[in-house]
Amino acid sequence: MQLGEESASRKGASANRRGADAHALALLPTVRTLMAAGFVSQRELANEMNRRGITTARGGNWHRTTVARLLRRVALLSGGRISDELENKRAADVRAETLGPTIRKLRKAGFVSIKAIAGELNERGIAAPRGGKWRLTTVTRLLERLERLELSSGRRRRMSDAEPKGRSRRRHCR
Repeated sequence: MQLGEESASRKGASANRRGADAHALALLPTVRTLMAAGFVSQRELANEMNRRGITTARGGNWHRTTVARLLRRVALLSGGRISDELENKRAADVRAETLGPTIRKLRKAGFVSIKAIAGELNERGIAAPRGGKWRLTTVTRLLERLERLELSSGRRRRMSDAEPKGRSRRRHCR
């Protein structure tokens, strides 16, 4: 490769990079909207963008890895902030509200412990917030969020939704 060819190839690479940056920034509002709607895992984002007919920069379909590259590029261009914290909290609230009736039905059916609820959610194929399996921590956070949402909306908890008597969920250290 001669000197002129090398600088031409460098110019082409920087043009490609600029094009990819522009495409990523153009998709940023869409990605934020999807994340706020509850599509938080890379696989969920890819599936939803394919379903909506949004193509990649090269006109292809989205995969988990192409979404990961897009998110990395957007994070670099936007100073590390892909979505703001309030949008994430709203998305988590929406997910919790949609799972609320399922949790109430599980408790009525006798699944009272956090471990039992996690196992049944996994058994039913209901994906955890990031697309994986339900674990004790994710169920605990979901229950706390549901409790907070119920208290903030003024709804009172029914006895079937309450924690089992004789066990305190929080321990206070003094």
